[in-house]
Amino acid sequence: MAASKEFKKRLITGTALVVLIIFFIWLDRIFLPILMLTFATFANNEYFRFWHRKDIYPHTLAVLFPIYALTLLTYFETPLLLPSFILLLFVCVLGIMRFPGARRTQNFLAEVSAGFFGIIYLSILPITLILLRKISFAICLMPLVLTWLYDTFAYFAGSLVGKHKLAPKLSPSKTWEGTILALPLTFPFTWVLSEWWYPDFGVLDCVIVTLGIGILGTMGDLLESGMKREVGLKDASKVFPGHGGFLDRIDSLIFNVPFFYFYMTLAV
Repeated sequence: MAASKEFKKRLITGTALVVLIIFFIWLDRIFLPILMLTFATFANNEYFRFWHRKDIYPHTLAVLFPIYALTLLTYFETPLLLPSFILLLFVCVLGIMRFPGARRTQNFLAEVSAGFFGIIYLSILPITLILLRKISFAICLMPLVLTWLYDTFAYFAGSLVGKHKLAPKLSPSKTWEGTILALPLTFPFTWVLSEWWYPDFGVLDCVIVTLGIGILGTMGDLLESGMKREVGLKDASKVFPGHGGFLDRIDSLIFNVPFFYFYMTLAV
């Protein structure tokens, strides 16, 4: 009974999130970067929560401002090389200025490293999603739909036949069986969606995209799980009933969307 209620809660929350994301992507205009910056803001709070539990306090502005700037510069099609270098200097200056009065303990290396990793980790998804939307609505949806399908197949296959844990210390619910079986279950959808939305993909491209979505999505999930386990958290937060926090919802997409963008633009 409790499991049934939990599944229903997850289903309702997940469906609402999917509909909201698709709606904002369809609207495009300024609504998509607003959605991306909203996700990045809350995800950043969760990311900082991990570090704070280790008594390390990255500079909030040093992470959020570059994420906002890079996302908006991408949306307005501004070359990123010079702005990125300026933002790099900005982060370094903030770290240097903060050091003499660092909170509680002097963790200069850890704070600066956490800041740079946070910028990369939290900005690459909104940047590449916006770039995909500039190509077309359907192309932007494709890696999202495939990731959601793969995660769903992996969850149900693992629940039904899963016996061998993939990474028991990081994610006790993931199994080798679910992870592997989800690949052939996802492939037909990759092929069908490519026929509808991107005919330039051949069969080999569909195989590579399916493998990339499955492997990199799983890696993204395990990476975020590793950060949570490191600081003794089950969920990044409790924002979404049955789903945890913002990072819990986008952990697979953080790797999958950039992978799809770079494969589509560089390999095909």
